[in-house]
Amino acid sequence: MKYGLWIAMFIMASCSDFLEPKSQSEYVPKLVKSLDELLLGEVYMGPGYSDGRLYGVLGLFDDDVSVRPDWQTSSTEESKVNKLRLAYTWSKYMKDDFGGYNTYGEVYKKILGCNSVLDYIDEVQGSEEEKSRVMAQALGLRGYFYFHLINLYGKPYFAGKDTPGVPLKLTADLGEDGMPRNSVGEVYGQIVKDLLEAERLFKTLPDEEWGTQKQKIRMNLPCVQLLLSRVYLYMENWEQALAYGEKVTGEYNYGVKDLNEVPQPAFWMTPYMEYYRWDNPEIIFLFGNQGDVLDLPMTMIHYSGDKGYTTYYPMVASDDLINSYVPADLRKERYLMAIYENYAPTRFKRATSKFKSTDLLDIEVSWSAGKWGVGFKVTEAYLNAAEAAAMLYKETGKGEFQIKAQTLLDKLRVKRFAPAAFEETDIAEADGLVDFVRAERRRELCFENHRWFDLRRYGMEEIRHVWRDGLGNETEYVLEKNDPGFTLQLPKEAFVYNPSLVQNEERK
Repeated sequence: MKYGLWIAMFIMASCSDFLEPKSQSEYVPKLVKSLDELLLGEVYMGPGYSDGRLYGVLGLFDDDVSVRPDWQTSSTEESKVNKLRLAYTWSKYMKDDFGGYNTYGEVYKKILGCNSVLDYIDEVQGSEEEKSRVMAQALGLRGYFYFHLINLYGKPYFAGKDTPGVPLKLTADLGEDGMPRNSVGEVYGQIVKDLLEAERLFKTLPDEEWGTQKQKIRMNLPCVQLLLSRVYLYMENWEQALAYGEKVTGEYNYGVKDLNEVPQPAFWMTPYMEYYRWDNPEIIFLFGNQGDVLDLPMTMIHYSGDKGYTTYYPMVASDDLINSYVPADLRKERYLMAIYENYAPTRFKRATSKFKSTDLLDIEVSWSAGKWGVGFKVTEAYLNAAEAAAMLYKETGKGEFQIKAQTLLDKLRVKRFAPAAFEETDIAEADGLVDFVRAERRRELCFENHRWFDLRRYGMEEIRHVWRDGLGNETEYVLEKNDPGFTLQLPKEAFVYNPSLVQNEERK
């Protein structure tokens, strides 16, 4: 049984409550409402929707995270520790030994749900407006899912447009033949095509419905435009990345949360603010589940020994990230979450950010309702546009792009400092401006599933991680510049269902 068939059978079985049987093996929807329910049940992710594991592993690859220097593993924690070690050291054995984590397969399940909707849309009953609404969501989500896949399993766009990407499965037919991998360039081309068509369809809908924030619970026009800004940035199409970033920042009523209005967390008194909530003016769309995002980076180890039996956090924010904030930057305390032990603060920060804490400044790894994991925010649009403008300044030398980049940055940064401490950006040298924008991106979007993908597109520079074993012995692992480890190995399950695949280059 090939991979597409296996996924399709899974989806169709899951959707049997609202698809009418045409034969013993085929279900056919009658109403556009059925396709809308399919999206909700099988494609959307988050509290109340179908779950999936797409994000947690990303929190262990980059330079924003490190292993706590006084942590020692224990034989009683072998399963959790092994997963942490495999991801944190970019092990080539992840595909074999990382049990229960198959992001490749999880994302293709979501893509098949989108394909099922698009395949049946012309056959169901419903108005053109209703069909456009459903199609726009399916295309927007499919574009996002392929973007996620290609940045895990394909090389960065600049480094290999003609290298193997991932198979482009664009229908839900139950074909028996295996599918070879499309090139990175072909996958990006399809992503742009899907997102542009989603944008066109959304624009045919009433402005009061999809042109504002009223439908944030679903994929919407501003989110599609934000994704276009992101995708064009990754493709180094600076003009379009700037144009779409400015659409999101300029054509809607999203705002930047003023951190001066966010109380500084205090033990037993003031918990950390929850940023992934609909009433945050920065939020365009919420997606994903908190449990997925936090499960690995926030893995809690029960440690017994001289310290007694307690909950312990081996992964912490790296010193490099912490030190990137100047003392006056409010994000250092509002975003980076302190770790307390024995009712006193340690010098460590959690390897996560922007989730609500308890009164004790603790955070739960929760899959429960209301615990969103991923936020699409207007803050990213400012940063996408600013980086694109800075790159245009570097390439053309035109001062208008320097001014635009600095203006976009400062509309964000002014809300990140006390008024007396804020200084406008003034960087004349082009490379320095690009570096500053990217450093701001790191500080603003820390632990939001951007950093690993950003490091890849910046040029895949060297990263070093130190691991400690149960005896406290240290081993340094180096991901060298342009190392094959910047691109994940395809999971072994993928080859069972699709023998036409070829594996990525393995780390030495």
